Amino acid sequence: MSGFSSLLENFKHTTELAAAAASSSSNVSSSASEAHKSRKRPHAEISDTHIFPTTPVARIYIACPANVETGGPEALHQLCHVINAGEYSYLDDEVSGRGASNRDEFGRSKQDPKRRRPIKAYMLYLRERGSSVEHVDASAARSPKYEKYHAPPAEELPGAAHDGSGSSLEYSSDLVIWPEVWTHLIDSLQCNEADGGKYQSAIWWLSVNNNKGRFTSRQFESRKDVLHLVQSAYARYYVRSKLGGSSYFLPNESSPSKYNAAAGRQPTNRVLMMTEFLPDASPSFSSSAEDKGDDSDVRDIDVVYNTAKGMHYTDEIIRRACGKKTKPELDGSIRGGGLRFSPIGKGEGGRERLSGEEVVALLRRAKVYVDFGPHPGMDRLPREAALAGCVVLTNREGAAAFDEDVPLPKELKFSSFEVEKIYSAIKDVCANLKRESAKLERYREWILGQEQRMKICVDRFIEMVATNR
Repeated sequence: MSGFSSLLENFKHTTELAAAAASSSSNVSSSASEAHKSRKRPHAEISDTHIFPTTPVARIYIACPANVETGGPEALHQLCHVINAGEYSYLDDEVSGRGASNRDEFGRSKQDPKRRRPIKAYMLYLRERGSSVEHVDASAARSPKYEKYHAPPAEELPGAAHDGSGSSLEYSSDLVIWPEVWTHLIDSLQCNEADGGKYQSAIWWLSVNNNKGRFTSRQFESRKDVLHLVQSAYARYYVRSKLGGSSYFLPNESSPSKYNAAAGRQPTNRVLMMTEFLPDASPSFSSSAEDKGDDSDVRDIDVVYNTAKGMHYTDEIIRRACGKKTKPELDGSIRGGGLRFSPIGKGEGGRERLSGEEVVALLRRAKVYVDFGPHPGMDRLPREAALAGCVVLTNREGAAAFDEDVPLPKELKFSSFEVEKIYSAIKDVCANLKRESAKLERYREWILGQEQRMKICVDRFIEMVATNR
């Protein structure tokens, strides 16, 4: 009996310990639950640790400056258009029942079209207010120029569509794409309520230089939740170098990596190409035939240039051709040495912006377009000039250093600024325009194919953020 009594006492003691442990666990669980309910996410909170999202994207918001008509906002509207025109879809777990099996009794993947919902893209017009932004109604933010695109304005901010049912996912199915000039604002729209999950973030690097270092080296290292879309090979090189090398991308970047949730790995490719296109080069948005520059009789301007880029170099070329004392005419053009130079602009010094139509009309009158500026991205003007029939001369700075971005014949790209060499090239082109213009045919064909390449880029992007998750 003594042995039995000892066992009984041990059993009672063990039972009491188990009951105490259960009570303690219950209290901790209850406290954690209350803390979760009462927790509020501070506005624009930036966590120290970030993981790449695995939630399939259903809604894409493209952040765009309100009331701005430049190449950047146009590209943002193009992205919205191509996504919506592609009629992409995602598997809606809320419809099918979260956690339900996606396999039949034979282990085959179920393909139920009723469980697929369209992926929709919206333009999110914003106005920067210090360290935050405000949502601007489309009626006061959208230029009529962009009405041609299938790019509906967002009526609500990301996260507003959630029903507050309390998803356990860290990230919601909303993705916000930020232009590179707004990387300092990528957390500015996060909800105060944690129940719906944070929206996902991507940066579209339409340029490198215009970011001005706002997205810091530390953020490149820590923000593993951010997907980087790059408009140019120059931007791809920049982003990859900041991410720290080959561990962040695949040798063959044309195949987006699939997140391996079971292994807990980060995707090996957070950098995807995302090009854009010229509307005038698009079969969808322009029916006009392009002037190939064969008729030099209608080209009364020898050289056109951008007054906002590399003017100290352009001024030196003008002084070499026209002399130091030559004064501009009423329209801003300068004549001398048998050449006529004209700024792409109006007003004194050509500093006032021309409309897109006025720019194209001016380019169609010119023989040569020179661009010795910094080339922060795959700029539009060299492409527009080539399509208008100009022969394009550039340096090798920024994106122009990459033949993938500016695929001109090597004799038309100058590694160093040698005014005599450039002046001689201009004279030769003007004297032999038909011969020199023919050298740009492959460049023009490449420009005309950019819309199709953008569709391919969007296909890969959707695979990354929706299909492969």
